[in-house]
Amino acid sequence: MSHKIKFNLSNKKNKKQLEDQPNEKISISIGGSIVNTNRTDKLEKQKLIPKKNLTKAVLLDNNLYKQFKSNQFSKIDLHGLTVDLAHQKLIQYFKTNYLKKNLFHIIVTGLGNKAEGGEFFTGKIRKQFPFWLDTEKFQFMVKSYSPCKIQHGGLGAFYVKLKFKE
Repeated sequence: MSHKIKFNLSNKKNKKQLEDQPNEKISISIGGSIVNTNRTDKLEKQKLIPKKNLTKAVLLDNNLYKQFKSNQFSKIDLHGLTVDLAHQKLIQYFKTNYLKKNLFHIIVTGLGNKAEGGEFFTGKIRKQFPFWLDTEKFQFMVKSYSPCKIQHGGLGAFYVKLKFKE
């Protein structure tokens, strides 16, 4: 995801301050530090910035369900677990299946309890699941995911495809 930052140059004071600064480009990483792009080669050599990002973001693939029609899959149910316990159990489950090269999985998170007059889909595990997939631990093993079709658990479950370990 790329974020853009705009500077308002309509004010002459701001424009003058920006003109006085050296002509260097900067890149800003959300959650990281500001790195001058002219100095990135030096930082790569010092191993402060990795040359290559080894993990890719997990894709939201709305056509993933088609692969579950013709392939065998495993299922894990996280109902009744705390968020922390579900997170740990899921990491262990993915590690085991990644090493065994089992690619297709259904993760049942549940929808949570609906409070009276409250909104649907209040499940804590269900809400956290996409955020977990954005972490490096999961990005290393998970290729793509999507919400399940009704025959496999509906919106209370997710299809997950793991990466193939070479």
